[in-house]
Amino acid sequence: MTPVQPSRNRRSLARQKGHVAAEMALGFLPLFALFIGILEFSFSIFMQCSFQEATRDAVRFGITYSLAYNGTTYTSQTAAMTAVAQANAFGFLSASTTLADGTTGASKIQVNYYFPDNLSTPATASELPYTTSTTPSYVITNLNQTGNVVEVRVNAYPWNWMVPLPNFMPGKSISLSASSLDVLQGLPVGQTTYPSP
Repeated sequence: MTPVQPSRNRRSLARQKGHVAAEMALGFLPLFALFIGILEFSFSIFMQCSFQEATRDAVRFGITYSLAYNGTTYTSQTAAMTAVAQANAFGFLSASTTLADGTTGASKIQVNYYFPDNLSTPATASELPYTTSTTPSYVITNLNQTGNVVEVRVNAYPWNWMVPLPNFMPGKSISLSASSLDVLQGLPVGQTTYPSP
């Protein structure tokens, strides 16, 4: 048996170290891309769910006709519901958040009122007083009158990917939207007039 020469052992060891580094580099890049992809999609799903929950909370608050939220009294029901949506959206819908399209997060919140016999077109103050086409018909004098429907929606919130991939999604954003609606209930005990919508 011939003894192995030390210089030959060192060369073999150095070659093995080079192979390990190359294999790690080749394995690390796809693993890193997979990790970033999981983060990207998870975060967009998290944002979508938070918008849906924020609109749901705002509508639940809106049907109570309250104008006070978190120690602040608002001048209209729409302003109060907008504040509830902003408070429950983890800061994504705040007025100080500037989005990729140059708007603010608060500008993406929209509050609509619908007459009970027309749920396809938002009602406007210029249509008041409004006589319903239902039997029996009745006159609606307020946008937020009992029986009307209130909707809170987040419209086309742009989300840019953290790492755009050339030839796949180079800097293109997706639009996240959410909405929730409910029927306005009766006024609280002791309240006789509707707040400003």
